[in-house]
Amino acid sequence: MGEYENVYLKQISDDLDFLKKKIMSIEERVEEISDDLHEVRPEYIEKLKKIESGKFHHYKNIKELRKTIEKD
Repeated sequence: MGEYENVYLKQISDDLDFLKKKIMSIEERVEEISDDLHEVRPEYIEKLKKIESGKFHHYKNIKELRKTIEKD
């Protein structure tokens, strides 16, 4: 190979390494943002636990249901 080919191959290799590092950095940041966006408030976790345990509320009519909904 000629001298110019080696210079170009070295530059391409350096550029690829740079791009790989940038991509890894971006992926890490996206994961951090994703983790932040998927946080759940504690009161919702409690409601989910009730649903999973099978504890359900029974209402005689719509008024009782509405009182509970509006209270939360």
